[in-house]
Amino acid sequence: MKSKQQIVDDGRQADRLLRDTDLARFLDEIEQECWGDFKSTATSDSDGREAVYMKLQGVDAVRRSLRAMVDNAAIEEKRK
Repeated sequence: MKSKQQIVDDGRQADRLLRDTDLARFLDEIEQECWGDFKSTATSDSDGREAVYMKLQGVDAVRRSLRAMVDNAAIEEKRK
C-alpha cells in the first residue's frame, strides 16, 4: 500500500504528464492511427477490429489512470 506521500508524489507526476504536450500529442497520434486502422479493416475482420479496440482502450486507460492519480493526490492533500 502506498503512503500518503507516495500518493501525493504520484499525483504530481501524473499531473505533469497530463499537461505534457508531447505525451498528449503521442496519445492523440496513437488514437488517430487506431481509427485509421479501424476504417481500413473489413467489417468481417472481427479479430482486426478487436485489436484496434484494445489499443484504443489502452490509450484511454493511460489517461484515466493518470487522472485518477491526480484525483487521489488531491484527496490526500485535503486530509492534512
